[in-house]
Amino acid sequence: MKKKSILYNLKVLYVEDEEMIREELASFIKRRVGKLYIAVDGEDGLMKFNEYEPDLIITDLKMPKMNGLEMAKKIRNIDQTCPIIVITAISDVDSIINTIDVGIDKYIIKPIDTRELVATMERAALKLYKIKSKDTIINSIILEKDVKKDFENKIQKEIARFIKHYTGKGPKNVQAFIQGDLLTIQCFETRTIYEKALLDNLENIRLVNYSRELFFKDKRKEIESNIKEILKASIQMDEIITDSRLDIDQIKFKIL
Repeated sequence: MKKKSILYNLKVLYVEDEEMIREELASFIKRRVGKLYIAVDGEDGLMKFNEYEPDLIITDLKMPKMNGLEMAKKIRNIDQTCPIIVITAISDVDSIINTIDVGIDKYIIKPIDTRELVATMERAALKLYKIKSKDTIINSIILEKDVKKDFENKIQKEIARFIKHYTGKGPKNVQAFIQGDLLTIQCFETRTIYEKALLDNLENIRLVNYSRELFFKDKRKEIESNIKEILKASIQMDEIITDSRLDIDQIKFKIL
């Protein structure tokens, strides 16, 4: 009941251009949140974000007029803390990879697993309450936007170098995003030749996910130390989310 109460306090914006999908998922979400706003494309979503100031955004990726990632980039110029959950198909991965520094909290693959969606919303809500109304503060100093961006760029380069050093294959793209006292790193296309071979059999998805998660856990102290050198502040690895189907690894840290 405690977790549900978190969602019941949320104002959620759901953006989807396909009417049948929109009505079905909107009905599901509406029963679980405080207030639901619905938009039919990215332009409508951006307008309603500015009008209603929702706590959480759930958006489809491919839409007319303005797609989900274009909308997310514009929203991030306005608000850096509102969690954004993107619904995508496996075939859309290239679109995700080519978009840098959007600060997406989670990608959910179609067809949507509603249990995964609710769990993601709950995690986003918990983290939102931790960072709401906070500036990005490191060592008692409020970071200016350009300083924060410089930190993120340095972290991206370091993580790309780190992965290539240990696996022999650097990621196609790395995103780092600092929100309040949280640092989120997303790594795209890190699969090795061996992992790709394993994934020819879909029954090996869990095995590859576990292996990738284990890699980051095993190298945890070194990763924390390397990022600490950049931020000049202590950090602690908080969560690892791997998705071998989309070839995305997401690592979250607390800035102490």
